[in-house]
Amino acid sequence: MIYVSIGLGLLFFSLGFIITPNNAKYILSGYNTMSREDQEAFPIVEYLKAFKTFHIWFGILYTALSVVFNLFDSDWVGYHLGITPIVAYGWFLWTSRKFNEGLSTDTKNNTTLGLIVLSLTLAFVVGLFIWSDRESSWSYKNGELSVEGPYSITLKISKLDSVVLLDELPEITHRSHGISTGKVAKGKYKGPGNARYHLLIDKPAGEILTLYPNKGIPVLISLEGLDERELYDQILTDLYSKE
Repeated sequence: MIYVSIGLGLLFFSLGFIITPNNAKYILSGYNTMSREDQEAFPIVEYLKAFKTFHIWFGILYTALSVVFNLFDSDWVGYHLGITPIVAYGWFLWTSRKFNEGLSTDTKNNTTLGLIVLSLTLAFVVGLFIWSDRESSWSYKNGELSVEGPYSITLKISKLDSVVLLDELPEITHRSHGISTGKVAKGKYKGPGNARYHLLIDKPAGEILTLYPNKGIPVLISLEGLDERELYDQILTDLYSKE
């Protein structure tokens, strides 16, 4: 997570140098969709000076905060990764409205729409972090395993093909959707060869209870307070006693 965050900070920094007045009409979002009249009226040189200054300082600050947050609590890096860019670009979009003076109503409306979208995205991301920060609880009775909390599941043991206990997670290439911080990995993930997994992991993961439904994707569970080996033995006994 820290390496992704640092890499993103370097990307922000480099954006200040990548976009120039010569290529802005092709790659600068917003400007490249303006009408010809608005592009001619837009003070692109002055705007790009502000754009460059913002990205240089934001790239430096973002990278520095990533390192500091990682030293104190790796979970903060996950929050920083999801929230800080939205807040920063919202601020930049808001302060950049002065460059729209004299432009068409459509262009001004697009700026307003961008601010609304960023605000809604920020509310969604913050809500997702609050929701996903809840602890997961579990129960196993009457041949049914239930995990309550973020990305909860309910599985009947009779619907399983097999169950195994892993010493470590399989290789994960990316997250399809879910939450991943220094302390948790919960949601839908993918591995090599389009392998898919449903993770319910509190980090650091110990033994990992892995359930293979006869329909659906494998579920990998390692939760704080759960004795995965004891639950594995119980499920294994119930699974094979029904054969």
